[in-house]
Amino acid sequence: MPSVCVVVPSWAYWKDPLKLQPLWEMYYATFLQDRVPGLAVDLVDLRVGAEGGEAAEIPEYDVYLYWVMKSADALEVYDVVRGLREKYPKSLHFGGGNHVDRCTDEASKAFDVSFVGTAEELLARAFDDLGTGRLQSVYRSAERFHFSNYGFARREFLPAARIVNDQHFSQYGGLTGTGVYFSRGCSFGCAFCVYNNPSKFEYRRPEQITAEIEYLKKTYGVEGVNLRDEVCVPVSPKTGLPYLEAIGNGGVSWRGQTVTIASEELVKAAADSGCRELALGLENVESDDVLRIINKPSKSVATNRKFIELLKKHGIRVKVCLIFGLPGETGAVVDRTIKFLEEVEPDYVAVSGFDPVPGSPIYENAAAYGIQWIDDDLSKHAHLVYRFGDEEDVGLPFAYAEKTPWGRGRRRHEIVADIRTIQGYLRTRGMSY
Repeated sequence: MPSVCVVVPSWAYWKDPLKLQPLWEMYYATFLQDRVPGLAVDLVDLRVGAEGGEAAEIPEYDVYLYWVMKSADALEVYDVVRGLREKYPKSLHFGGGNHVDRCTDEASKAFDVSFVGTAEELLARAFDDLGTGRLQSVYRSAERFHFSNYGFARREFLPAARIVNDQHFSQYGGLTGTGVYFSRGCSFGCAFCVYNNPSKFEYRRPEQITAEIEYLKKTYGVEGVNLRDEVCVPVSPKTGLPYLEAIGNGGVSWRGQTVTIASEELVKAAADSGCRELALGLENVESDDVLRIINKPSKSVATNRKFIELLKKHGIRVKVCLIFGLPGETGAVVDRTIKFLEEVEPDYVAVSGFDPVPGSPIYENAAAYGIQWIDDDLSKHAHLVYRFGDEEDVGLPFAYAEKTPWGRGRRRHEIVADIRTIQGYLRTRGMSY
């Protein structure tokens, strides 16, 4: 059987690339190890911590697999592929993930094999085809492979220090924490987002959720989990109540992100299950018009305000996530944002510069959103960063036209100035982390 190496890129756009865990890389490594008899699977992690150091060397393998979730990783991954081709010309390079899904033609020029869509069965088929000499250049999901049909990601592919840390819960006494996915996909269609593939939520079964938590507690001493799900409080009580009860049965603290349209019954269930904090992608609090333009599921500032009150009622801390530079935003955004924050008093706020991510609805129909130029340097498309300091220059890789469907197009320097103003406001009040 061939040897396989799953490669994790550097994630150099993060302030501390080691804070989060490469869950999808470990998930597909686990799948291959379990599904393909005799297959030797390793993982090479190219991330370097905030303290510095040298990136790992990549030995020779028969097959390299890359899971390119962010477009900002693509150029680095392509460079890695080129370098490894020169060193190990007989090796093959497989690629999948959101960027490959959205930019398949481009990715196919870099990889020998590209996977489009959820890829479990596609990977298994590719290795079968490799053994019989029938390997295809592109494999596409002709059917849905539900997340609950497969096991969770085992973490032994990395040292324990890269699995758990005290940063996930730095605001809560530094509990030993790690990241998890208890669902994948998203049923909503926010115009700036590419993380809705599959386009429906696929939740793990309750017994799977509790089992993964128990594994993390027993193996790594985990006390808290950071849910990386797109929506960690399901909107449907039929799905949400058993899901939250399963997390509660795990006996850990947890935090995650969600939308602002869940019922009080579900919010209470989240609090009872150990939820300490919810991040809310409000994106804009200036006007309902912006929320409508970007197709947020909660299209009302008033709805968002009420949901924050509901979380506070049940003792869940609130982290508001905002994006500056969205279509429809005006020069009044800073004053109205500060007014909103002073009225609702969230615990924390994260601010980002807008990025029309390749493959998103806004990217695909830029002119309709008043955008005249998008930077084709993929390394600039890290998606919603520009949040760690005034000097960071990663977000806003685009420019509005002079006139847009909603009025004068805002200039990049104006948006940057707004971000810096809000970041300064938040820092002086201890509201950013």
